[in-house]
Amino acid sequence: MDYSTRHTLLERLADVIGLNSRFHKYRVDEVNFDDSVLVSPVEAKVVCVERIEEHGKLISKLGRKVDLSGVIDRADLFSGGFYVNFYLSPMDKHYWRIPYNSEIVSTKVNEGVARIPVMTGLERIFPKTDFFERSIKKNATIGTVFRAQDFSYAIVAVGSLNVNSIHTIKKDCFEKGDIGGYFNFGSSMLLCFPDVAGIESLIKVGDKVDIGEEILRLP
Repeated sequence: MDYSTRHTLLERLADVIGLNSRFHKYRVDEVNFDDSVLVSPVEAKVVCVERIEEHGKLISKLGRKVDLSGVIDRADLFSGGFYVNFYLSPMDKHYWRIPYNSEIVSTKVNEGVARIPVMTGLERIFPKTDFFERSIKKNATIGTVFRAQDFSYAIVAVGSLNVNSIHTIKKDCFEKGDIGGYFNFGSSMLLCFPDVAGIESLIKVGDKVDIGEEILRLP
């Protein structure tokens, strides 16, 4: 059985009118299968590339600290590493693909605690409010830790409104380009990496990336 967060009343309404099926309809994506690169799992805008401190503390764009252990197991694996925050607009594809050949180490499902929806992406309108911190702490998330051949990485799917659901595919092993899951309604995603010498970033804040496009060159 796959992993899913709860299916809400608003989401059921979106199912009836066909909105969700349009959001996460799978398409043919061009995936770079070169083993020397890790590819983007999503079509999205890169809104933040920041460090991860000791014990898995994320540093947000506004300097707030967010405990990564709240959304994934083994957050200590990523101490001293970095993360990329992707924002998916309503016009983007709302499913994701696995960025590298890997196997699942653990999956953690959080249903979310927000009573009032916390929207990601609003930093562009309200630059002094840390919506990223609020959404990580309060919105529904599914965080998965993967093990590739020589390194670990984590994917954290974040519900944008906490009125949607997140669905991930439960398998032991994935190949690069396999479907990993999908969102209903809005969303954002974190990719977390450990402190590995020689990883070269091929993206920067503000870039728009597509599913399967190379984003990191591996040592």
